[in-house]
Amino acid sequence: MPYENQQNQPSPSPPPAYTEGTPGAMESELYIDGTLYVDGVPIGQNEKQKRLGKQNQTVENQCKKALGFVRKLWATQQTERIDRKKHKNRYVQTTIRELIVYMAFLTILSIVVFGMVSTNMLVLTQALQNVFINPRLFDPSSNKSGPSFQTLDRMDDFWRYMTDIAAVGFYTEQWYNKENISDTGYILHENRLLSVVQMRQKKVRNNSCVVADDFKEEIRFCYNSYAPVYEDKLTFGLCENLDPENCSSTAFKYTPSTSWFGLSTTGEVSVYDQGGFIELFGLTKETFLEEIQKLKDNLWITRGTRAILVDFTIYNANLNLFCQVQLIFEFPAVGGLITSSIFRTVKLIRYVHTFDYFVLGCEILFILFILYYTIEEVLEIRYCKLSYFKSVMNCLDIVIIMLSYVCIAFNIYRQVQVDSLLGALLENDQHHYSDFTFLCYWQHEFNIISSITIFLAWIKVFKYISFNKTMTQLSETLAKCARDISGFAIMFFIIFFAYAQLGYLTFGVQVESFRALQYSIYTLFLIILGIFDFQSLQQAHRVLGPLFFLTYVFFVFFVLLNMFLAIINDTYIEVKAELRNKKNEFEISDFVKRGYAKMRERLTVKRDRIADIRKALSLADLNRDKILEFDEWRLEMKSRGYAEEEIETIFAKYDFNGDRILDENEQRALRNDLLRQNDAVLREIDQLNLSNNIVPKDEQCTSGDPRRKASTAPGKCLPANEVSMEEYQDLAKRLDSMEASVGVVLTKIDNVSSKLDTYEKVKGNNGKDKKHNRTSDAAIDSRENYEFSDPIHLSNKRDFNSDQSTA
Repeated sequence: MPYENQQNQPSPSPPPAYTEGTPGAMESELYIDGTLYVDGVPIGQNEKQKRLGKQNQTVENQCKKALGFVRKLWATQQTERIDRKKHKNRYVQTTIRELIVYMAFLTILSIVVFGMVSTNMLVLTQALQNVFINPRLFDPSSNKSGPSFQTLDRMDDFWRYMTDIAAVGFYTEQWYNKENISDTGYILHENRLLSVVQMRQKKVRNNSCVVADDFKEEIRFCYNSYAPVYEDKLTFGLCENLDPENCSSTAFKYTPSTSWFGLSTTGEVSVYDQGGFIELFGLTKETFLEEIQKLKDNLWITRGTRAILVDFTIYNANLNLFCQVQLIFEFPAVGGLITSSIFRTVKLIRYVHTFDYFVLGCEILFILFILYYTIEEVLEIRYCKLSYFKSVMNCLDIVIIMLSYVCIAFNIYRQVQVDSLLGALLENDQHHYSDFTFLCYWQHEFNIISSITIFLAWIKVFKYISFNKTMTQLSETLAKCARDISGFAIMFFIIFFAYAQLGYLTFGVQVESFRALQYSIYTLFLIILGIFDFQSLQQAHRVLGPLFFLTYVFFVFFVLLNMFLAIINDTYIEVKAELRNKKNEFEISDFVKRGYAKMRERLTVKRDRIADIRKALSLADLNRDKILEFDEWRLEMKSRGYAEEEIETIFAKYDFNGDRILDENEQRALRNDLLRQNDAVLREIDQLNLSNNIVPKDEQCTSGDPRRKASTAPGKCLPANEVSMEEYQDLAKRLDSMEASVGVVLTKIDNVSSKLDTYEKVKGNNGKDKKHNRTSDAAIDSRENYEFSDPIHLSNKRDFNSDQSTA
């Protein structure tokens, strides 16, 4: 049937609703001849479009809510572009939220960083140093103690050290009662020696340097300082004139570095790679001494020897720590012996104990935080464009995130490498050296990067507390005096580097602290701090030494340093004066008090609501039959302003049998529940008062308790428009200055009046009455103008008029 004919006919009876409900708002819908019926009511095309529009709007609103929630997660002061003056509360909430989130991040980062190190690392390092570094050699000829590892200075001392100290340290084979130890291979009974001890030599070839023409006939051997281009790789000693393939002793043939992860070793004189003439020692002390004696007898150390490096690694299972040790003996081109050592104590196996797995959880949270802050910085860069990089704190954010990604990448790589390489390094071949140099070195560097990251992260806290004027004093002072310090720095470093070069060129040959230009710079900085060795300078030159020291102290310490402090001090005073009258953008205490007041108000409203429901429960039973019907309950609650839904919810909760009537037991359950809720609210209010230890001002000043009023100290209950002492003093100073200015004006007016009186008297004595009268009238008018502007002199005006009339 056409739609037009349907309009003229009577409306058909509403179709029955669907018995099978469809979800949502589409229940009881039916199409008949193209017309939509909802619950039996026909819906036109316009209404259909409105309905679909509302559904689309609902979906759009839900999407906006989701996007708004996501945006709030990364809402910052820069992305929201909050006006601090117009939207102060919003700015406060955003700042506090950023601070709380960042403090959580800083806590996680601290746990991660400190979970990688412990004080036991230093204890293990010191224990090994007491075995290999601190002991002294014994001189049997003089029956006295000789040099220690740091003071070895001759080639013979090296062999004595290896037999008397190193052999005893490497092999602990007996107990203190001289009984043999069944389980060997430990240092100090607790530190497992991984595989064997390796000793390698770095040599330079003969004629690696140029001899002066005057000495060529007498000096036929010349060995330069170590450098890779001068390194000697030929066989010698037991393998002299033999090919490396035919030489069975690795100590006398060159072995190139085969490690893919080999690192160079830095000594006091030069830097050495992983290759060299290598000797692997046995597993017992006796074997070790025999091999040392064999090397000594065959002149393993020659004139071309420039360095001997002793490498070994230990593992302490009690502490789960590795320690890779390098003892470096350098034979410089000038002769003698220079020693140094490297101890790298690290934790390579990370996850063993329960706390280690807790650190693992914190590491996962740290990764999530870094992803969170990465998105935040990307959003800030998107909103702020290039102006983002004008802020130092924003650049600091970028640096922290980049360092964090480096730490995350290395941590994952380190874990994979340890799992894959540890088994190969700890293989069963007892005569194979396990090289832990790569893992220990990079773990040590990773700890350094982590320490720099957490250092910068703590500095970033200033970004979130800059709302307080006290916290901005440092940044404001440095910003204001930057130009003055820059100019002063140029003048300072001109004089400083001039003295550094003078000290190096004059005393570098005799004084160790001036042996190089960089050490000369360090020494001069130490002199500024009060650390110096005046006797060495005096012994180097009895005239130039004291003169150099005194002039440097005078110009740098007494003049330049005090100029620097004066610049900082003057700027700090200026900044402090500016900040004295400047108010904080917001006070944390005020925000906490407002939050406390809101919480207290919320609890008070809840308490009043419970009391109101209890009162309604007692008054709703109008016929006093001890049975509360729903109509009685609804009527009483409706009169108190409660909504239908809330009335129904409360009643249905305690109508256990569903008869729409509350009997005595059900009413008793409702009363008991309300009583428990009231007690809980009162306890929360008491805890809130104790935790904040403050009483609202309205209770302090309006309470009717005379004892509370009597105990309140004077000045506590002030009106809402009270002023602080600083503001009062500022107003008093302004009032004093205004009174002084008014006094000066009144003094000038008195001087003008006296001069006019004198002038009138002179004119009267000359007998010029007519002119005198005109002048008198002008003087009167002039005086009246001044007097009318100054009410204080009204009495003088009346005296002046009386004098004129008398004249």
